[in-house]
Parts: sequence; structure tokens; C-alpha cells
Amino acid sequence: METPHILIVDDEANVRFILERTLSHAGYVLDTAETGQEAIEKLGNSQYDLVLLDLNMKPVGGIQVLNAIRARDAEITVIILTAHSTIDSAVEALRLGAFDYLYKPATPEAIRQRVRDGIQHRQQNLHRLRLLNQIEDLRQSLINLDIENETIGQAASPQRFIRAGKLVIDKYHRSATLNGTLLDLTTAEFDLLACLAEVAPAPVSPKKLVMAALNYDINETEAREIIKYHVHQLRQKIEKDSANPKYIKTVRYKGYFWSGG
Repeated sequence: METPHILIVDDEANVRFILERTLSHAGYVLDTAETGQEAIEKLGNSQYDLVLLDLNMKPVGGIQVLNAIRARDAEITVIILTAHSTIDSAVEALRLGAFDYLYKPATPEAIRQRVRDGIQHRQQNLHRLRLLNQIEDLRQSLINLDIENETIGQAASPQRFIRAGKLVIDKYHRSATLNGTLLDLTTAEFDLLACLAEVAPAPVSPKKLVMAALNYDINETEAREIIKYHVHQLRQKIEKDSANPKYIKTVRYKGYFWSGG
């Protein structure tokens, strides 16, 4: 853990001296500013963990400095130094995000204790922010991983599912459902159905269907006779009336097509 850096802001030299002396043996890196404007300039050039801030300064007052601090780093701990007569201003400073306030003159032990508490408060806040950032990074990594896996899956098989009306074919598992009912198909019947569904409602020639279902490369006449039997068997399994088919229809001189119902 880095040594905490503290900025002491007060327009009274004796107050700055007392605060420096009080904190000098506590292991902090100390810096001072005698005006509000000097404090704002130092805050712009250096990083501080805690600021001891006098409210009653002119022309740039403590509230203006506090606003400048919050604009730069919302996690810097600010402890207000105030007189009893400016208690309302101290309460306003608390509303604006100050950690606490100390009455002038405060005892050395009270100063050291509140500074210790303020440093611990900042360290806890920074730890919480780091955890939140780690959680957010992890969440984003999981999202990116899901997207990457989905992309890889799509690239590996852009056409795993074939949907044609109420027919859904899963090419991975070589299964087909029609109207939500799983079809009991042979290997040839599945490949035949997939070939029809993939291009539906375009017709497919018997020659192409034989190649898809049986891996035969034969002439159109032979293909017409062979595929007729397999289409008949498939219709028996999916049509209510195979003599008047609703799904697999014949196109004269062209072949068969999936109508989708």
C-alpha cells in the first residue's frame, strides 16, 4: 500500500504548523496550501488521499475548494476545519461529501484519530471500487465469451436447424418434428425430408433427391422410379391421407416439393 498523501489547507500559518507537526510522525506525506486558490492548483497537479480543509478563507473559500475536489476525484477524503461560528457551513460541507469536521482548535489526538479514520475510509472505498470494476470486467468478459461462442457455433454450422412451416429439422441430432411431434424416420427418409425442406417451396428433381437420400448418381428416369418408393414411405409417416398429400406434393415433370402445410 502506498504512503497516504495529505494536503493541509488553511490561511493561518500557525494552524498549518500545528497540523504538520501533529501528523509528521504518523508516516504520511504532507503538503500545505495557504489559500483556496493554491489548494485548487495543487489538487490539479498532485494526487492526494485526504485533505484537511479550512472553511473560512478568502477570496476562495473552503466550499469552493471542496467542489473543486469533488470535480476531480469523488473518493478523496475531506475533513473540514471549522470554528463554532461556522457550524452551518460545516454541515453544508458534509452535505457536499466531506467525511467529517473538526472544531478549531482540535487536540492532536483528535486530529490523528480522524485522519486515520479518513484514510481508512478512502482505502475501503477504493477497495470497493476495485472489486466493482473487477466484477464489471468479469461480467463483460462473460458477455464477450457468450458472443464469441455463439459466433463460433454459427460459423461452424450456420444451418443446424431447418424450418419449413411446422417442420423443424435438427441436422446435428438428425431429428425432425412436425407440429411438435417427433418423426420416426430412416436415414434415407430423414435425408430426403431435409433436402425438400432446405429449398422449400422450390421443387426438387428425382435425380437430386436420390443423390441426397441414397447417394446414387443415376439418370432421371431411374431416379424417378427409385424415389417414388421412398416418397411413398415418407408420406405414410407424415400425411394423414397419403393419397391426398398435404406436405409433400408432386410437381409433374419436375419432382417433389415441401408445401409447408
